[in-house]
Amino acid sequence: MIQTTISPKTSSLDLFSCLLEQLSQGPVVLAIVTATQGQVASQVGDKLLVWGDAQSAGSLTEHTVKATVIAQAFEVLKTGLAQRMVIDPGDNMFAVSSDPAANTSINQVHVWLTRWQGEDAIATAQATLSALKTPQPCRLMVPLVTGQFPHIIDRDSPSLRNLQGQDAYIEEL
Repeated sequence: MIQTTISPKTSSLDLFSCLLEQLSQGPVVLAIVTATQGQVASQVGDKLLVWGDAQSAGSLTEHTVKATVIAQAFEVLKTGLAQRMVIDPGDNMFAVSSDPAANTSINQVHVWLTRWQGEDAIATAQATLSALKTPQPCRLMVPLVTGQFPHIIDRDSPSLRNLQGQDAYIEEL
């Protein structure tokens, strides 16, 4: 299963500029809405950066989802392990699961959280910013698998053909 979205370049430019700036200070969690179900305000491709003492920036504005993501981001900052969250943004902000099948709510927001830290993260953020500023088609690929880090790929990259059923969030840059 692969979810793909196209976000406005201006918001992505702002977000990845902020990410690059914050990475010079320490680790940052990037949360991305990878899927939605039912009637929710969040959209696939909404993003939120979380760093420091609950500072955040991004396009994820649904209050319950944002609060839940910020709370969980501290665990990701601490452990470095990427996480999948399935959030019910309805009347119970604590209805969260890492397993989509375990959440029986009609309304769901699926979020992937990844810790960005160090030289590889800085290089990926810089490459993403460069790709956003040029007309050459590229994609940001975020494997939805713990232990694999986001990276930039060309539109015709063999990486896309080698996913073999692996979940990934892919964004046109």
